[in-house]
Amino acid sequence: MKYTEYIWDFDGTLFDTYPVMVKAFQRALRELGIEEKPDTLLLFMKKSIAETIDYYQSRYQLEELFFKRYLEIRRSYSLDEQPPYSGAMKVCCQIVQQGGRNFIVSHRESSSLYALLDHYGMRQLFTEIITGDDGFERKPSPEAFLYLIKKNQLKKESTLAIGDRILDIQAGREAGIKTVFINLNDDLDCDLADFKIHSLEEALSL
Repeated sequence: MKYTEYIWDFDGTLFDTYPVMVKAFQRALRELGIEEKPDTLLLFMKKSIAETIDYYQSRYQLEELFFKRYLEIRRSYSLDEQPPYSGAMKVCCQIVQQGGRNFIVSHRESSSLYALLDHYGMRQLFTEIITGDDGFERKPSPEAFLYLIKKNQLKKESTLAIGDRILDIQAGREAGIKTVFINLNDDLDCDLADFKIHSLEEALSL
């Protein structure tokens, strides 16, 4: 393999969690008498969940408790409703079997991220996982990527950053590694990425 180190985003890249995230956000807004179309929320979330929260809190003068309520509702959905994308297990297994390593850099809180990985039997496929609870600057900052590169002695020329959002690509570029924009729904594009793919399996052929 030309590339042996894979730094993955989680939501929308390895796991199909956006549908639940959108439904939870929509329900949290509806409790306050605010109606929003799911397509609009999805586009916001594909850019940044933090920006989504900030936008709606500012637009409707929502209190800080809104985000906590959103998380409560999101956690009420079953893990079965938030599966890995087709090919995620196979691709990550193949990388490990061929002597490569998988990593995750995500803004998701550790409890739900690990719960999903454990539920689908995937935690052991990752050498190290960085979540939103670990204190690193959020993407597009490259801080978490640079930490993984240094700690795990990753060779930059053999490392890929893979994500479904522009901020994933910006973080990878700032860290000095090749980037892969994965577009599973054809709703966003990113000209900054070194590669563009439409399925997880394509990552193995780069």
